[in-house]
Amino acid sequence: MYSTIKIILLASLMAFSFSIQQSAAQTISGTVNNAETGEPLAGANILQVDSRNGTSTQANGTFLLSLIDEGAMAIKISYVGYKSKTVQINSSSNNLEIVLQPNIKTSLRELVVSGTRAGKNDPITQTTVSQQEIEQFYIGQSPSAVLERVSPSIVSFSDAGANIGNYVQFRLRGIDQTRINTTLNGVPLNDMIDQGVFFSNFSDFTNSVESVQIQRGVGTTANGTASYAGSVNFESEDLTAEPAFEAQLTGGSFNTYRAVGEAQSGEFSNNLAFYTRLSRTLSEGYKDHSGSDSYSLFFSGGYLGENDILKVTAFAGKSQRDQSYLPVLLDDIEDNPRTNNNSPNSTDDFEQELVQLQYSRTVSDELSFNSSLYYGGARGIFPFGLSPTDQLLFGLINNHYGFFSNIDYQQSGLNLKAGVHGYLFRRQNENSIAPNTANPTYQDETDKDEISFFTKGNIRAGNFNFFADVQFRYVDLRFRSDQVISFGGEVPDQINTSRDWLFINPKVGVNYSFNRRSSAYISFGRTGREPTRTDILQGDGSAITEANLASVRNENIVEEEHVNDLEAGYRYRGNTVSFTANYFYMDFENEISLVGALAENSYVPLRQNVPDSYRTGFEFVGDAQLSQKWQARLNAAYLNTNVNRFENASGQVFRDVEHIFAPEWTVSPGVRFDASDTFTFSLNGRYVSESFIELSNDPDFTLPEHFVLDGHVDVNVSESVTFSLFVNNIFDELYFNEGSPVDEDFDGTVEGPGYRVQPPLNAYGQLKLKF
Repeated sequence: MYSTIKIILLASLMAFSFSIQQSAAQTISGTVNNAETGEPLAGANILQVDSRNGTSTQANGTFLLSLIDEGAMAIKISYVGYKSKTVQINSSSNNLEIVLQPNIKTSLRELVVSGTRAGKNDPITQTTVSQQEIEQFYIGQSPSAVLERVSPSIVSFSDAGANIGNYVQFRLRGIDQTRINTTLNGVPLNDMIDQGVFFSNFSDFTNSVESVQIQRGVGTTANGTASYAGSVNFESEDLTAEPAFEAQLTGGSFNTYRAVGEAQSGEFSNNLAFYTRLSRTLSEGYKDHSGSDSYSLFFSGGYLGENDILKVTAFAGKSQRDQSYLPVLLDDIEDNPRTNNNSPNSTDDFEQELVQLQYSRTVSDELSFNSSLYYGGARGIFPFGLSPTDQLLFGLINNHYGFFSNIDYQQSGLNLKAGVHGYLFRRQNENSIAPNTANPTYQDETDKDEISFFTKGNIRAGNFNFFADVQFRYVDLRFRSDQVISFGGEVPDQINTSRDWLFINPKVGVNYSFNRRSSAYISFGRTGREPTRTDILQGDGSAITEANLASVRNENIVEEEHVNDLEAGYRYRGNTVSFTANYFYMDFENEISLVGALAENSYVPLRQNVPDSYRTGFEFVGDAQLSQKWQARLNAAYLNTNVNRFENASGQVFRDVEHIFAPEWTVSPGVRFDASDTFTFSLNGRYVSESFIELSNDPDFTLPEHFVLDGHVDVNVSESVTFSLFVNNIFDELYFNEGSPVDEDFDGTVEGPGYRVQPPLNAYGQLKLKF
């Protein structure tokens, strides 16, 4: 009830904003699109000629501008990488539809991500967000927390109780991060063996992102980990942007400090350009001894020719994080919300880097191609232990070598793409006992190789856009170790075993455009996914042991999973209101589902195959330009899930239960007020309904519903100086987005539900200096 009251308060504010009207000589509205693709251009500048009166387009490409008498009756529209345009205004001008022509270098840049991204008219459930929209609330949060703000059906959670620093993860449609494909410029960011993404290893990553597309459902073909729940496609900073230097200084709650320096060269006369960023982030975290200390470097540079682009993109990060992953019993949280059950001496130390060399060429007006070579590496130690001494250290070294090449052919009404992707992934795991880290007590190697091919096409016939996409993906996984950890039984001295999979992943769909403003689509896709190393090792990803040896040798113990995904939606984009509403039905075969229990080392969630399950629901994304000064936004999702049959470790059978971490409702309303060129204010809320934390659906083991409200003020002191104030969780709500049953004494008896507490009332200030 309390959460409902708070939602009503925010909704009332949004409704009140509809009554705000702007008085001026004339108010005009319109949309700005890419002339070639029809994609909306977010952040395009709209300036009344001979005046300083202007605005910029919203995420959906729309704008609203009240003209003033001091200026000419004309507007100039400009956007980086596109040819500017001037439009004359008369008394009847309204609902303007403006298209900007990209220069050839912008078209080549877009080619880089076109192999993995969906087009505006593709029958794919998608949300694409620009850098300008992210900058409205970004202060160094993990990308996982950023994605929660911009797309429906995403819920994030933090180990340390703070979204800056340490580990932050997210779920999409209640499905965890290991089953979400994540790429940067087409390069996989997922750890191919564990299949998760550890953004904490390269902090401040989102600061160097030009745009991000979130595809919900199986989407289009992606490189690397299967798009099982969906995919997240990041695009790096645009090298054609104007020369600039920017410094960012952030400080606030939990003794959080962040310093950033960015340099953008613009394009030199010899067609060379570069962008670079260096960041340092420190945070003590909200929970006791849950701090983090991280460095991050990002670089992109290259040659930007008229028909060729040769570009290097690289990032590197190093982080040290105090461990705070263990769930805490509710009684302990209520006594002290900052309770951390991990040892104060447990600090991990990881570094990660990625280098991509890409070449793009336009052969003719119809034909172009893009190829990349890349290397990704990671290494570090992860401690486990509840006592200050004799901690077990899990160490790993990853080396990831890959390539991909895509070709794009376009002719009137026809667009064909084809591509190949392959990689070699090498993992070395070793365990040691602190402080004697020089002599590992255990070591193994895991190799994973993949080769995949795809072809996709669009055929436009009248108002119809027919889409088809098929991927062939072959994966080989091998385990090698000279020892198997024994608990007293007979085990072999060494292990050398392998398994492989061949997946054929088809997608088909059609989009029908009623007019330039509205369209409807329906699509069907199927994809398969192999288990992770941790799945195969029965939750103990650190070592091959007597307990999981049978699973390592027998691929039938943990099998591949498949999903059949039906998506249908309607899109509308007017000059002041736009929205997308969609329905989905995901039918799973042999889903590797979280069950709510933890492995014996008490921090790895256990998963197992469930024969038959589904997820279905509705999602909504809407924007409204209420007046030139007022904007409103709403993301909402309804989710219904079912597991037909589940048998737990004790042999108990449960039927028709809900998935864990699958809230029925997630609703995120927001409102923004641009009072003047100097002052901007926004409020953003998030409601998440109750969900279960274990698969038998015991009502005593749930995540309670919650509503969180955040406020944000920007003060543009000058063109080069901006100060921002962020106040989050204004109502100081005690809430959780993740948890599990807790056995504190490791005696086989569960004491109750445990949770990872999320940030209480917190505030940050940020100063941006641009030169």
